[in-house]
Amino acid sequence: MVSRNKFARLLGVAAIAAVSVLCVSPTPASVHKKATGEIVGIVEEGSTRIANAVVSISEVPGTFSAPSKDVVMDQKNKEFEPHVLAVMKGTKVRFNNSDPYLHNVFSSSRVKMFNVSQANKGDTSELLFDKVGLIPIKCHIHASMKAYIVVLPNPFFAVTNEKGQFQIGDVPPGTHTLKIWSDHTSPATQSIEVTAGGRAKALIKVTSN
Repeated sequence: MVSRNKFARLLGVAAIAAVSVLCVSPTPASVHKKATGEIVGIVEEGSTRIANAVVSISEVPGTFSAPSKDVVMDQKNKEFEPHVLAVMKGTKVRFNNSDPYLHNVFSSSRVKMFNVSQANKGDTSELLFDKVGLIPIKCHIHASMKAYIVVLPNPFFAVTNEKGQFQIGDVPPGTHTLKIWSDHTSPATQSIEVTAGGRAKALIKVTSN
């Protein structure tokens, strides 16, 4: 069991302020007009913090607009950066080739099927992701290259950093269900209560696949 004092220290303001999430989560104007709260937390498997886990709120009433600015997934040193990218439905993702050799980005996912060749360093390709779901991405040329794009229906999500921490802001008050996904643990859910102006804290335990 994690003591209340220990957990509070884990979720201190300084630690959460350092969270760098690999996601694009626009804030709807309709939500800003209301008093909102935030969710901060940690995702763990046993005592191991889980990086690159997507934490999202499954259902939030309202209409939300995707960001107008493109999101970038780079290819550098034969790796996709970031490894996990969470975006809202309707987001355009720009794939960059920062390597001095050929890459071929593809996915056979039913959510978004594509095949893009990028022969030269500096090549870019832009794709619209307009359906909710999980999209595994690979490179035909380099079998070790793997990444994931997770498309979500609303802007209330985050991707955990290397310390397993996450932060979701501007959350409407109420009882919400958090959904957790990562590429090497089983999906999980957890209920959480958010109050106006408050900070809800979550310690989420997941299990390996």
